[in-house]
Amino acid sequence: MLTRRRALFTFTGSVFLLSGCRLPGVLTGVEKTRDATDMQADVKRFVERRNAALRSHDEQAWLADVDTSNAALMASQKLHFANLRKFKWETLQLSSGPGSGPLVAEPQRHTKTLPQNVDGFKVRMLSKMAGVDKASSASDFIYLFAMMNGRYMLIDVGPDTDDYRATYDSPWELTPLTVAKRGDVVLATDGSVPDFDTYVKVATRASAEVRRDWLSNPAPSGFALFLTRRPASYKKWFGAGTPSWSEGVEIPLYGATTDKIDVTGHYVGSRVVVNMEIAIKADNPLGVMKHEITHAISTAVQPIDIELGPVSGAAGTGLSLSAPRWAVEGFARYIENRGTPAAGDRWVIRDGLAKGLLRADLPNNEHFYDDKYRSFNYSLGWSLFQFIAEAKGHATALKVYVELVSRASFGNMQGSDALFDALYRLKLQRDAFVTTRSSLFWQQWTAFLHRM
Repeated sequence: MLTRRRALFTFTGSVFLLSGCRLPGVLTGVEKTRDATDMQADVKRFVERRNAALRSHDEQAWLADVDTSNAALMASQKLHFANLRKFKWETLQLSSGPGSGPLVAEPQRHTKTLPQNVDGFKVRMLSKMAGVDKASSASDFIYLFAMMNGRYMLIDVGPDTDDYRATYDSPWELTPLTVAKRGDVVLATDGSVPDFDTYVKVATRASAEVRRDWLSNPAPSGFALFLTRRPASYKKWFGAGTPSWSEGVEIPLYGATTDKIDVTGHYVGSRVVVNMEIAIKADNPLGVMKHEITHAISTAVQPIDIELGPVSGAAGTGLSLSAPRWAVEGFARYIENRGTPAAGDRWVIRDGLAKGLLRADLPNNEHFYDDKYRSFNYSLGWSLFQFIAEAKGHATALKVYVELVSRASFGNMQGSDALFDALYRLKLQRDAFVTTRSSLFWQQWTAFLHRM
């Protein structure tokens, strides 16, 4: 499954955390706060100390000026630091700027009430995983500080979820991880997956098979996969809100710099989460990993998927500028099935045709994952690339896919119009403008469906 988090309300330049009257806190030694300039200088020094701790792998330096009376906060900060050390990073650093605070504060993850004089600051973590990411991406946090016994202390931390271009709830922030690296694959698990070493081998095989079928197209240097059998973790990790019915999800990463996110060009990497509870029960971990790695490898040729949120506070769903999901999911299913009879998809096609699920056009993005049509839509997308491969060869099926996803299209160009446009550009169709009724390709493909 491919996911894109949508931005709802984003306030440029600052974050507003609204809270009502605060109850008396339980912290001791809290003193009156200072002016914004002094606070920002203290936060900057705090961030610099943490960056030095990351470089030197010094846990005590990372925990310096963290409120030791908050056991949950201390445990969380130790966990975060320990997990970060298990990965190899080319870039891993925190930053805060003049536009990052102070903010009106409210409790984050590790406090229920706050004392009167607490200041919130937005802190950004830039990360580039070695051998996986093309450039750095961002995760944003809200750090809460208070003056305690003459020191500006960290009293709470939580994710900033306002910016859809930044990740949050990364697994290394939430749970102890076991991490392995083999070949071009970094694999991590939360301890819920038995026989982890076996799945390291499966992931390595999945990557090799996807790269083989990707031919000479641009590709990421590596892939990062996170495995869990826990439904809550699967839904929460990387802020994806992943539905429980899915077997895996790929989260694309937007490129970021210290003070501005680059929303042009291509993605800089991705994170894959695999729902091993379903994958193991279906005896299909290899297929699930191939499917999601296909999404991940596609980021090398796929432009940024822009989801414009509601305008002026309107309650609409926004305007989508993205590749057709029938192509993205259908091609991933096609690669997943390469070298197999794909009996399941053939059965879904036959059953869907009998139930009248084949519509007058290819499914649009808005309704692709609707319960009634979801399974049929996946198999329908698979069948289109399978048909091209049987008629023209795998290389041609791949060319059609790359042509489709390398040119983002608006919502009214996500059905058959996108397909016909790609076929025409590749000289697989003579006329620039055809309809499903007049297209020879469409007639041949639907006949292929009825022969299954």
